[in-house]
Amino acid sequence: MNLSPAVASTSAQPQDAGPTVDVRLSKGGRLTGKAWKGDKTAARRTFIAPALKTPFKKRMDKEQARKAVLAVEREMKDEKEAEAERRRTAIRERRERQAEKKRLEDVAAKMSVKKAQRMKKRLGRSKKING
Repeated sequence: MNLSPAVASTSAQPQDAGPTVDVRLSKGGRLTGKAWKGDKTAARRTFIAPALKTPFKKRMDKEQARKAVLAVEREMKDEKEAEAERRRTAIRERRERQAEKKRLEDVAAKMSVKKAQRMKKRLGRSKKING
């Protein structure tokens, strides 16, 4: 391309326009450029959760207290379960004793009936009674 000096001077920036603003190339491949947008940097966390603001020692103390409460709760639950199991065992043993007592009474009643029958037979065999 052969350009004349007059055409080259018109296409170039004017010398008397004053200070120029350097327009950056488009960020992230955007075609429009958006020169007014700033570069992205790491986000500053202006709001931090209260749990993260507390010192480590304080958080550990709180955690220890929570674990102690859980241990006490677990111990109370175990004691309650043991008491319930003790009651169930006592009821079971009492029922077993009652069943055994009833069985022995039934056996004794049955044996006493048989014994009475045997005695009656013996009485019938006696020479004194039958004479």
